[in-house]
Amino acid sequence: MSPLESATSTEPTKLDIGSSYDGTTATYRLLRTFNWGPLLMNLGYYPFRGPLRPLNWFTDLSLSQRRLVGKSIARLDLRPGHDVLDVACGRGMSTFMIHQRAGSGRVVGVDFLPENIRAAHTLFAGYSNLSYRQGDAGNLDFADASFDRIHCLEAAFHFPDKPQFLRECRRVLRPGGRLVLVDIVWRTTASRREADPRRTDIIKQIWQFHDLFSGDEYKAAAEDAGLLLAAERDWTNQVTEPLLSLFGHAVWLAKRPWGRKLIEAYNPQAKSLSDSDWRDLEISADAHREQRKHGKYMAYEFIVPR
Repeated sequence: MSPLESATSTEPTKLDIGSSYDGTTATYRLLRTFNWGPLLMNLGYYPFRGPLRPLNWFTDLSLSQRRLVGKSIARLDLRPGHDVLDVACGRGMSTFMIHQRAGSGRVVGVDFLPENIRAAHTLFAGYSNLSYRQGDAGNLDFADASFDRIHCLEAAFHFPDKPQFLRECRRVLRPGGRLVLVDIVWRTTASRREADPRRTDIIKQIWQFHDLFSGDEYKAAAEDAGLLLAAERDWTNQVTEPLLSLFGHAVWLAKRPWGRKLIEAYNPQAKSLSDSDWRDLEISADAHREQRKHGKYMAYEFIVPR
């Protein structure tokens, strides 16, 4: 069943977050075919803009993913000895990269999916002051004031209760602590109503979330939790815009016999994508194009008052 056929209900359903990253969807399989993941599952940061933008089509997606983690970690303003919590750490690579920069401080990765934590233990076991545990972002299993920094990269859109997550961050951060939250958001609160609900349902099914926050909603919920906004950065032109452009061009080419052959000649792994996959990808690309009109990709830095 295609995303368009199955994404018809507006009733909230239980999230199956793992299905966004395990090859269940054609969208994931296309990305994976072009070297996206498996250690990281973010969209990636693409450096070329303006007339050079087409060069992003030849970028190694896994390198772009590591670049995005590096950009996000840089906003933490790490100091030697800082204790850092990486929420929704996935398979552990982002936590390991934080550990490499954190000096002597304790670094802990938490993820909701036990299979991700098992992978993280397998890949990164044996490093002092680096650990991983399964846990819920809305109920962090740590004492009050346990960390100097919290990092959450491109995961909070999955969280069903974002205000509760922000309250938990405030609780476990020390005075002067910092939260770096990078997420996909609605452009405005009104965008939620303006977007085509049928296409939005397709996006929700592919990426398994109930709703996005707008930037204003994030800032209001953070303020209610006792967090102060220190900075915000719009990374749309470096993250979602170039990747969606690449995605759209791939689907456009695949609709044409000569284009499909060109894709498969450039990357023989694309031969694994069936005609049905490409039909689903056309539906997915259309939904993502619509969503792009109403969404942004933002990096927020929140601090705890001293």
